[in-house]
Amino acid sequence: MSARPPLAAPPSSLPPLLQPWSAWLVLFPDDLAATLGQLLLRLQPLVGPLRRHAARMAVDPAGVGDIVLRGSYDRLLMSEWALADSVPDEFLRRAANGELLFTGPEPANSDTSLRSVALFDAGPAQLGEARLAHLALFILLARRAQVAGADFRWGILQVPGVLHDLQGVHGVRKLLDARTYAALDDAGLAEWEAVLGKDALDCWLVGDPLAPCPAQAHSRVLVRRSWFDHQLDVEVVQRRRTSSVALPLPSPEDSVRLLRRPFDKPKAGVNVLTREAHSLKRAPMFGNVRDWLAVGTVDGGVIVYRIPDSPRAGAGRPRKQGKLRHADAIVAAGMYHKSFGTVALRDGELHFSNFPGPVFCKLTLPLPDPDLFQAVPGALRWAQAFFWMTRGPGGSVEEVLVLDKAGRLVCWNCSAVPGRPPSNSGFRLVSRDVIGAIQHADRVLFAVSEKGRTDVYEVSKGKPVREHLYPIMHPGRRILFGEPRDWRGGRGMYALHLAGRPDWLVGDAGGAQHIAVDERDMVLGCARNPQTKRPALVVLHAGRLRISLLDKGGRQQLVDSAEPIAQASFDPAHGRLAWLGQKSSALNVRAIDPGEALLRVAPNGGAHAG
Repeated sequence: MSARPPLAAPPSSLPPLLQPWSAWLVLFPDDLAATLGQLLLRLQPLVGPLRRHAARMAVDPAGVGDIVLRGSYDRLLMSEWALADSVPDEFLRRAANGELLFTGPEPANSDTSLRSVALFDAGPAQLGEARLAHLALFILLARRAQVAGADFRWGILQVPGVLHDLQGVHGVRKLLDARTYAALDDAGLAEWEAVLGKDALDCWLVGDPLAPCPAQAHSRVLVRRSWFDHQLDVEVVQRRRTSSVALPLPSPEDSVRLLRRPFDKPKAGVNVLTREAHSLKRAPMFGNVRDWLAVGTVDGGVIVYRIPDSPRAGAGRPRKQGKLRHADAIVAAGMYHKSFGTVALRDGELHFSNFPGPVFCKLTLPLPDPDLFQAVPGALRWAQAFFWMTRGPGGSVEEVLVLDKAGRLVCWNCSAVPGRPPSNSGFRLVSRDVIGAIQHADRVLFAVSEKGRTDVYEVSKGKPVREHLYPIMHPGRRILFGEPRDWRGGRGMYALHLAGRPDWLVGDAGGAQHIAVDERDMVLGCARNPQTKRPALVVLHAGRLRISLLDKGGRQQLVDSAEPIAQASFDPAHGRLAWLGQKSSALNVRAIDPGEALLRVAPNGGAHAG
């Protein structure tokens, strides 16, 4: 029985070159159909058509079908052999000029229809991006068999003897879901050869060059991930020819969608319009909890947005925090829950504003000694501020920690009793030589670089003394922390900018790797690569149009912006990026895994903001 198309092809807006596969491509969202179409166009010349006479060459002839000028000499006419005996010179002349006559065989008619079989290697060497080539070849070989009126069957190499006739949506899902770490043994190979038999005249094997190959698979497609470029190297090996093509890979977001959710419509995220013009002077600031993000406005205020958990959730109403108190004198700032707290220097005093709780929402304290705390007002990048509060039956204790520009982590604490003014304010130096800090819930992780090494410490609510967590035996000048895992036992992730060197040391308890970064690029953070599960750097490239994950294995693109990116920040706790467009001042937020756009906030009219 000949193969049927997966479904009747409806009217399509596909380009003319992609129309032959329209019955397949209409199953995918428009953007993924265009991406997959480019793979089909590049691979189609390597596959070629399925010709019935070529596939039936091995069939024994039933008789003489014609007299032809070419053939093997066991089919030379008897009259030609007589000529060779009587007039050998004339025989040689006719042979040299292609004038000899041969019998042309007539293939036997068979009730068995022509079959085309494809086996796909789903082993560990073909996991990830190599499966994109499998998907494209699945469509090409199915369509090729359909055009030739052949029956198309396919199977997974590691599942011997099982052939499917599923196509369309169900066929694609079954193919992509077939992932295994098992290898095909000799018994499995023998089972395939027995199942394929002698009538599998058109048999393909798609996969790793080292995968076992049944004897009937006379056509092999070898798929390798390029070591140096963002592409797949695909080679087709057949009896009489070998051809190859470099297959450029789609963007990481499209690759993930094709392999995990090929038929889901793209999620554009929640779109919000606002009258506020975003300031481009400072990067968006993520809060210490999952939901909130603060962005400065051109009037000196701050607007706080709720980040939806998924594109299907609502963003809620933005919270406008008016013009910041002593905005021109701010030395430190931090986002805690929904509150954007600031520390400003004015008239020789420190003014604490907008921290949650009854004390540091509006409090003035004396400026510490310059040897203990360095206040730099009006800097382009404010110092980091952290906050927590301990509640008890007799009142509450609030603490604000600040990492100043000189690498000193300091802490102010103050008690509050209902009905009484704040009291018992105190100040202490937590640590010197701090090269980076981050708040996770009610603890602050920080790293100290001294004596030729870097050590990670923790200070938490109710524990004023720093606690040593993990040594990194390299000196550093800056550290970025990754996901909030338990650092005891070295299970945290970090990226350490090495002192006196241009590269970064990126790792976790499983080991670390040196990654070279162009000095023109900006490192935003570190995250685990969704595909390789290895720690990687989140990098804004020099042209300010792309944000990528960078590790030893190469570069994986996360953001390809249509306009230059003015400011960007990364939330390592929840794997989210936020950036502001240079021309539109629009705010964009997306997750890096599973690569979803979560929020886009565009000022009315998209006016440029200073």
